[in-house]
Amino acid sequence: MHIPEVARIEQESFSVPWSEQAFEDTLPMENVIFYIAAAGEEVAGYCGIYLAADEGEITNVAVAAAYRRHKIAEMLLQETMAKAREKGAERIFLEVRSRNDPAIKLYLKSGFRQIGMRKNYYTAPDDDALVMVYDSADYNSIG
Repeated sequence: MHIPEVARIEQESFSVPWSEQAFEDTLPMENVIFYIAAAGEEVAGYCGIYLAADEGEITNVAVAAAYRRHKIAEMLLQETMAKAREKGAERIFLEVRSRNDPAIKLYLKSGFRQIGMRKNYYTAPDDDALVMVYDSADYNSIG
């Protein structure tokens, strides 16, 4: 298990991070998928999703500072989305800080679109959350 390394990346990436215990409690659940990207023996990043019926919700996408800007987050997100679709998820939701431009660009590039905003959703620092969705129907109806 890579929980300590994932929790370390979580701590450096988020102002209100999940604890090691939160990961330990979440990982055994049948409706959860987590992927890690490894660089040798190190965890370079991770991505998780909860699944329910035909929907998924991305929990966290994070890459260790030393490995950022190498498309690791994109690879993790794509792999997680592919597995979720394989398990029947037709829509995938997520929330992202409204000021997190790199993440927003990644999500838009990956086929997500904004469907709403949650005012003052985040703290430390205060920020709104953009609610985004990837809907496979948007892509199945094209062409």
